[in-house]
Amino acid sequence: MSLKEKENHISESLSENLVTDYLKNNPNFFVENPLILTELKIPHESGTAISLVEKQLAVLRDQNEETNQRICELIEIARNNEKLARRMHQLALTLIDANNPKDVFTALYENLKKNFHADSVVVRLFADPIFIDPPRVEEFVGKSSEDESLFKNIIESREPQSGKINRQQEVFLFGDKKNDIASSVIIPLHGFRWTGVLAIGSFDAEYFKPGMGIELLANLGEILSFIIKPWVEKK
Repeated sequence: MSLKEKENHISESLSENLVTDYLKNNPNFFVENPLILTELKIPHESGTAISLVEKQLAVLRDQNEETNQRICELIEIARNNEKLARRMHQLALTLIDANNPKDVFTALYENLKKNFHADSVVVRLFADPIFIDPPRVEEFVGKSSEDESLFKNIIESREPQSGKINRQQEVFLFGDKKNDIASSVIIPLHGFRWTGVLAIGSFDAEYFKPGMGIELLANLGEILSFIIKPWVEKK
């Protein structure tokens, strides 16, 4: 590029910048000078030229479609959240109405599988039951269980964890069937001198993603902990 060509290029760039800055600082320019709009032409993807007004209308239409689509998505999310909240509320009432531990756990498992599309649901309580009558409730694994250490971080954080769990946790909760549970959420349970976990598993690796919103499941953990409290040995 010759010196003259470089100078012309620089001059054109400066002129474009000046025009751009002027129009940004004077947004009413085309309102006050409407005839200029009819003279401006903007190349279209089809190869034909369109006026600036037509171009603006096309851009606004695209933006409007995107906005409407986003609004529809937000409305759908709100509806789904409302349905989920109603189901969770009904589940809480069902658990509160149960008469004994076995009824509570049976209702919990069946409801989460039916209404929340869980493939596997497990409760494990690192506590001893206050009752001694048979039948044995397998959810109580004992206060001295060493397996509690597998969930130390989750229990101490008091926050549910979602995603893919490690192999030791998977075997303890769901058994030694490889590649069955692809994603899960583990909800900590707490009481006076006892802890536990509620684990919900899915065969779908995308069903429970890390960082997903699981506030309602955290609330379920608090409700379940409260219901379990009278059945736990206080030693």
